[in-house]
Order: sequence, then structure tokens, then C-alpha cells
Amino acid sequence: MDTLLISTNFFGYPQEIVKALAERGRSALWYDDRPASDTLTKALVRLSPRVIQRRSDEYFAKIFADAARHDIRDILVIKGEALSVYMIRRMRALFPKARLTLYFWDSYRNMPKGSADKVDLFDRAFSFDLEDVKTDPRLKYRPLFYIEQYADVGAVEQDIDLLFLGTAHSDRVTVLDKIARAMPPGYDFRKILFARSQMLHRIQNVVSAPYRRTDERDFIFSPIPKHEVQKLIGRAKIVLDIERDVQTGFTMRTIEMLGASRKLITTNPSIAKADFYHPQNQSYVDRDRPVIDPSFLDSPWLPQDPALLRSYSLSGWLDDMLG
Repeated sequence: MDTLLISTNFFGYPQEIVKALAERGRSALWYDDRPASDTLTKALVRLSPRVIQRRSDEYFAKIFADAARHDIRDILVIKGEALSVYMIRRMRALFPKARLTLYFWDSYRNMPKGSADKVDLFDRAFSFDLEDVKTDPRLKYRPLFYIEQYADVGAVEQDIDLLFLGTAHSDRVTVLDKIARAMPPGYDFRKILFARSQMLHRIQNVVSAPYRRTDERDFIFSPIPKHEVQKLIGRAKIVLDIERDVQTGFTMRTIEMLGASRKLITTNPSIAKADFYHPQNQSYVDRDRPVIDPSFLDSPWLPQDPALLRSYSLSGWLDDMLG
């Protein structure tokens, strides 16, 4: 093993990174960046990291002991939410020959306090968030990536005009309700919302009018397998992206649509700054007062430069992480 990967288990993406590394002749150990993935642990790591720091430090000490049996030359930390400054220093001492790379696929505004304190302890640090890169010159800008399977969704019948597929968090249901009412008549708008908790979902149905207006059949309570997600995206002419309003970076869904050659409607105003932006392929809508242009719904995808698309693939992302 020559690479240590520490990352949240985010919809199977760490496994995809390990697989892509293997295709490059690299071998990787992967560990979650939190000592456990239950709701309480996630909340403590995010809101009260000191409460759980001892447990987290013991968790990473075991990881480092395991990794020390290998000739590690690259350590890639993605977010590293529970990884304390103390343990990063210890990691540096235990692996003096390794290059340490930090990647934030979240914004400072949505991560635990003190995340910025970790940057100087790494050889290189990247972020997907445009605003964070602008305000913190130590960070290099690097957007997210798409996995190769999205380039193979196939030329299937596109029977869905607009598709939203994502977790029912923050203000998404409210924004979806507004977009649904702004849609011109005669178009198929398909919504698939993953609700993490049935109890919370029932509460939202009581207190939230947008929840009550959303068809109950639009909610699911188990994640859809990745291959089914790719099939749904293959059937869509356009995919809707609703980012967290504390982020300026492009979501994974945004980048995946480049790989899939699918048009995008997004509530992220930063889309116009992207080097891949073309008004025929990507359209911004205000999350508070959305207006849906029928001409955008009707126009086809405009093919992009293959070299540009490759730079947004997982392979292109690894070029930057390991370059």
C-alpha cells in the first residue's frame, strides 16, 4: 500500500477513488474521516468536536498504526472533519516521507470551526468552494469530479424533461415547490427526494406547507443504488441541481452532468463563472423567485470540448491531487 485515503463515506465515492488509484498502479488504504457514522457522532464532530476529540484521536491513532506497516508516499485527506490539528501533526511525524494533501469538498461555512487551522499542516490544500479560495490564498481551486460511468449513460429514450434526485435537506423541498409551480405546462418534472428519517419527515409534513404540497410518492427512505441513479439521469433531458446556500462550489451533481452530457438547471449563481459554462447547457434560476425558460427546456445539449470534460473526470481530479 502506498496511499492513505481519509474521507467521509460519501455515496461510495471513496471506493471509486481507490479503484481509480488501482488503475494507475497505486494501492490505497481507505478510512472514514469520523470514528463512526451514526447521527450523534456526526452531530458532535460538526458542532462540538472537543466533546468527541479523545475518541476521534484514538480512532486515528489506530489508523496510523495500521498504515505505518506500509510504505506510504501519499496521504490524501478529504474534509477530515474529525481529524484534529494534534493528530495531523502526529501523522506528519509518523510519515515523514509522505506528501500530505488536503481537499475540502465542502465550504468553511458548512464545516466544523477550526477547519482552516489545518491547512498549513499539509503540503498542498485544495477546495471546491470559490468563495473560500478567494478569501484564503492558501487554498487552490479544484472542482469536484464525475466517475466514468456517467460518460456511459447511453443514448436511451429521454422521457423525463426535468429530473431532481437528491436528499431532502435544508431548503430543498421549499425550492422544489417553487420550481414546480414555475414550470411551464406540458413538461414532465420528476422529483425523487431521499428523506433520511421517517419521523422527521412526518414532522415536516405537519409544520411545512411545501412538504404537504409535495406528492408523498416523491419521497423515498432508502438511497437509490448508483446504477439506478445513472439510469434515471440517462432518461432525463435536464437535471435540476439545488446546492446548499452556504456553498459557492459546484455540487457533484453539476459535474456529473458534464460527464453524462446532460443539461443542467441550477440555483447556484456561480455557474456562469465556470469554464464549462454555456447558456445552452447550463441555466441559473433564483431559488427564491425561479423563472423557467421554455426555450431552455426545448433546446438540445451542445457538445463540449473532450479535453475540458476529461479535466472534470475522476482521472483529471487525481492528476491534480497526485500531480
